[in-house]
Amino acid sequence: MALFHQEQHKVPQVYLKKFGYKNHNQQWMVTVMKNGEQFTRQKSIGSFTAEVNVFDIESDDPRIERMFERINGDLENTYNGIVAELEQVGSLSDQSVSHLLQLVANLIVRTDHWREQILYLLESDVRERFLKSILGHLCRDEEEFNRITQLSFYQNVAEVPAGESINRVLIYLIDHLLVRLQHYDIVFLRTTPEKPWFTSTNPIVVHNRTHEYEMFAAESEFYFPITPEFVAYFHFKGSADQENPFRAYAHNTIQQLNDDHIVSLNKKIIENATDYIIFPGEHRLQ
Repeated sequence: MALFHQEQHKVPQVYLKKFGYKNHNQQWMVTVMKNGEQFTRQKSIGSFTAEVNVFDIESDDPRIERMFERINGDLENTYNGIVAELEQVGSLSDQSVSHLLQLVANLIVRTDHWREQILYLLESDVRERFLKSILGHLCRDEEEFNRITQLSFYQNVAEVPAGESINRVLIYLIDHLLVRLQHYDIVFLRTTPEKPWFTSTNPIVVHNRTHEYEMFAAESEFYFPITPEFVAYFHFKGSADQENPFRAYAHNTIQQLNDDHIVSLNKKIIENATDYIIFPGEHRLQ
């Protein structure tokens, strides 16, 4: 059943507004710079990163067809509450931490960068190994895992072409990410008004150190510019790697960074951009 055309945003409008501004016509805009260029563009938040039906799922069940986009919308609705609580309380409740983890996992899989990475794996000779790695936690026990290829949830993605199964796989990847992220500590890194955080169309910076075909390792770190003031830093406290000084900060606290750390982290955020860098506020570079 073909659904009506719907503009679906890879980067949520509610998120872009925190980095954007209203122009003289009271239209929400965002300042961006395309990779490889030296000048900024002013983009309408209403259309920036929007693509028609990009998250739709081919299914005879109308409840399934737009499931991905409903998940996106539900998680976007938690964003302003997370920001307000962080700004007003200085930490997050357990419920808001849960929402933040889900939002981070969701933003990762919505990007073109990760979609292309997953499509590559689905079209490669490691397809079966990859699917087992992200679906294995759904099995009840080892016996069920040993026959995972016979289970319906595995067959629903393994037995159709990658282009048709990609959105189902990305939903499963959200769940796989959450299994890992729920064990991570979070620290909120604050910058100064003079040096606000940037973001990009690949907003979650994944500092990944993996082996073979695993998606994420215990040493992997994640950075999310929540607003121009705060970056959320995620790390696994039990990691063997303790070199990053941010790992020493207490969980669920706000930490003011010095200028050197601000410059270094903003550089990391900018380098993570795979398409567009997003400036905070209105900037015009010609």
